[in-house]
Amino acid sequence: MFLKKDCVLDDDGQKYLSSHNYSFKGLLHGSKPKPSWEPGSNVVRACDCTMAVVATFAVSMGAFLLPRVLAVLCILAAGYIIGRLACSMFILVLSVLVGKIHKNQHERAVVFWSWFPCWKFILCCLACLAGALTGHHLWQNYWQQYSDVSLLKAYHGIDPSVVPGSQIQDAGAVDFVAAGVDSEHGGCFMNAGTTYCVAPIVTNGTIHHSVGGAPRYGSFDYFAVGVDCCSCPNINFRCGAWRHPWAEGGIRSTDLEARPFFRLAVDGWASTYRKTSSHPLFFEWVESPVAHWKSLRHQFLKRLLLALAMCSALVLAFTLTLSRVLQALVVHGFASPLNAPAPPEGFEAAWARFLPQMLESYKESQLQQNAPSFTESPESLYGAVDTSSTSQSA
Repeated sequence: MFLKKDCVLDDDGQKYLSSHNYSFKGLLHGSKPKPSWEPGSNVVRACDCTMAVVATFAVSMGAFLLPRVLAVLCILAAGYIIGRLACSMFILVLSVLVGKIHKNQHERAVVFWSWFPCWKFILCCLACLAGALTGHHLWQNYWQQYSDVSLLKAYHGIDPSVVPGSQIQDAGAVDFVAAGVDSEHGGCFMNAGTTYCVAPIVTNGTIHHSVGGAPRYGSFDYFAVGVDCCSCPNINFRCGAWRHPWAEGGIRSTDLEARPFFRLAVDGWASTYRKTSSHPLFFEWVESPVAHWKSLRHQFLKRLLLALAMCSALVLAFTLTLSRVLQALVVHGFASPLNAPAPPEGFEAAWARFLPQMLESYKESQLQQNAPSFTESPESLYGAVDTSSTSQSA
C-alpha cells in the first residue's frame, strides 16, 4: 500500500500530496473548466455585444442632439468603436487569407471565435446609421424648436392690429388678444413638390379688403405657417390647430430652410390681396404656446428613452438568438471553441489587441497540451521509493 508516511519524497512531492487536490475540498472546487460553448458563456458574449451596439446607437444620437463640443466627442466615440471593430475584421480576414488559419483542423474554431466579432461589427454599423437617423428626427421635430424658442421671449396679450411685428422680433411664444387665423384667405408657394402655406393672424380672424380694415401701422406682420397642409391657391389653410376656435396663440417657427419659402408665400399673398407685410413673423398656430413649448421637451425625452429601450431590447433578443445559433453549430459539429489556431507570423501583436479571446483560447490549449500527465505510477513521478528501512524495522 502506497502511504505518505512510508515514502521518502522531495519537497515538491510533499507539497503536492499536502495540497487540497486529494481532499474533499478539491472535489468541491473541481478542476474541469466549463465548455466555452455552454449557454452561460454565450450569454455573456451576447450581453457584451449588446452593450457595444447600444453604446454606438446612443453616441450616434448624441452627435445630433448635444452641443457642438460634446457632439464632436460623440462622433469620435462612434468612430472609435466602428474603427476598432473594422480593424478586428481586417486582421481576421488577413489571418484567414494570408496566414491560412482556415485549414481543416482550424476551420471550426475560426467559425466559433469569429461569430460574435463579425456580428458585433455588422450590428454596430447598423446601430450607427439608425442612431444618426433617430437623432436627426428628434432634433428636427422636437429639440431644435425647443432649444431655439427657449432663447426667445414669451409675449402675452398681443393685439395684431396695434402691435407691429418690428417690436417683438425676439418673440418665441405669443398669446394674441381676440385674434385668429383667416384660413380662407391665405397664401402658398410650391418648391420641388413641397407646398409652403401661410395665413394671416388678424383681429377676429378675418381680413378686410378695405383700407380701413388694415392694422393701425398699415402692415400685416403675423402669419400662421405650415408645410404641405394647404393647396394652391391657398383657400383652405389646414395647418396646426386651425380647427380649434379657442386657439389664440402661436409658437415661433424655427425652420430656417422653410423660412425663405414662407417669405415668398407672403409676398404672393400680399400681391394677391393688395396688402403690405413689412416685418412678417411666422408662427405655428397652437392652443397654448407656452404649454406647447414645454411639451416639446416632454415628447423629446419620451421618444429618446423609448428609442434607447427599444434598441436595447431588440439587440439583446437578437444577440441571445445568435448565441443559441452558435450553440447549435457547436453541438452539430460546425463550430468548436477547441483547437484555436495560432496567430500567423507577424500578427501576434495585432491578435493581442484586436482578437484577444481567440489568442487566449490558443494559449490555454497550448498550456493544456504541455501540462504534465499524472497517469504514470508514483515511482515514475517521484522516483523509486526506498523500502529497505521499512523492512529492516519490521
